[in-house]
Amino acid sequence: MMKKWLMIGLMTALCGSVQAEPIRTALTKENRLPRLYQWEGGVEFHYQEYKNNDEMMMAVPYLRRTMLRDFALFATLPYNRFDPDMGESESGIGDATVGFEFVAYKNLFGYPWIMPHGEVKFDTGDEDKGLGTGDTEYMIGVAMGTSVGRDFHFAADARYRIMRDEDNIPSLGLSVVWDLDHRFSLLAEMEVARRKLRDELGFREDDSNPITFLVGMHYRATRNQAFSIHGGGVTNSGEAGLNNIIRGKYSFRF
Repeated sequence: MMKKWLMIGLMTALCGSVQAEPIRTALTKENRLPRLYQWEGGVEFHYQEYKNNDEMMMAVPYLRRTMLRDFALFATLPYNRFDPDMGESESGIGDATVGFEFVAYKNLFGYPWIMPHGEVKFDTGDEDKGLGTGDTEYMIGVAMGTSVGRDFHFAADARYRIMRDEDNIPSLGLSVVWDLDHRFSLLAEMEVARRKLRDELGFREDDSNPITFLVGMHYRATRNQAFSIHGGGVTNSGEAGLNNIIRGKYSFRF
């Protein structure tokens, strides 16, 4: 009996250490919150190329903290640089976000799990300069995932983005993570969204169903530091939609 309880205690501790690592995926959430009252900080780097040859580069500092058991808050404040194909480049603050993540269900071993989450994006970026959307957005979502063995992890994330002046956008993301060892992981991800495009008078022009594909890697450098990089593209995004994407991330715990 004592051996049984020792094994359960060991597995619970291991699960806790897994959850304390940063999120590795880009298009879905993962059951990886900081420990209770612990901070996670970092910066994400985004490069986006559009089909009309416009380019956007973003540095996105962020903070996360677990305020209650299985409940975390986060905030981001991006700095953007917009390089249009025609015209002068612009740079400045983008659209800030605040949000939450709540692990509503998890097994003793940490999987399967269910995580409702949400965020508010404020129109702090200058829309006229191409640095923001000019619209306050609300997003609600539910992510769920599981693992097969010790090395393969799967996540699905259904989201609904509520727009103030445009049609709302539902999306579904899927991620697969392959742990090669306890430090290095490979990732493959995709997301399908539904957008209804309208002209300046509000009449619908076309329906767009952009599909995003990303592959990437995640490396845990130390106990409290990690790096990741993703690259991919977008299909069926319209004449001026996204074309190529590169993302990088550095995170640390304190």
